[in-house]
Amino acid sequence: MIRLGQGLDRVQPILILVGRIISGAFFAVTLSVIGIATAWALFVFSGASSHAVLLTMFMTGAGMGGGLGSLLAWARIDGIPSRPVLLTAALVVVLAGIAGAWGGFRFGSTKEVECCIGPAIEPITYMVGGTTLLANATALVLAVTYDSRVLGKWAGKYRPVRAGSVAAASSESGRLPN
Repeated sequence: MIRLGQGLDRVQPILILVGRIISGAFFAVTLSVIGIATAWALFVFSGASSHAVLLTMFMTGAGMGGGLGSLLAWARIDGIPSRPVLLTAALVVVLAGIAGAWGGFRFGSTKEVECCIGPAIEPITYMVGGTTLLANATALVLAVTYDSRVLGKWAGKYRPVRAGSVAAASSESGRLPN
């Protein structure tokens, strides 16, 4: 019979991944929308009049907000990496967020419903979705890579339990090892 503690030890890494993915999506969407609002305010008050400048500012604001939101969700509290590693990860995730905003806008700008006056979902919504998806996926890959290479935690958590090991023996006998 498997004890409750052993079952939670196997499920805990998956729950942490799911929790960080959900919180990364939440922070990325929230900060991406704040980035778009900030870009809109800068556009209005700076006196710029070009549509291309507005779209560039929207994509940059959404990408920076989404990238920083994803990085915030995937940040390690128990062991902060060195400053160069953290700044490199921030740069990569923000660039992925900007690329996701561009891809989301390119995808959303081609979607048009033939029966209606305008699209049901605006291209800016696709921009936020692209930012969230790509920035969160990049932060996930960076976090798992950092954990597996530097800390070595992921490789140890997913090793199968052998029949002769202490964990297998303790689960069969119902006692914890000393």
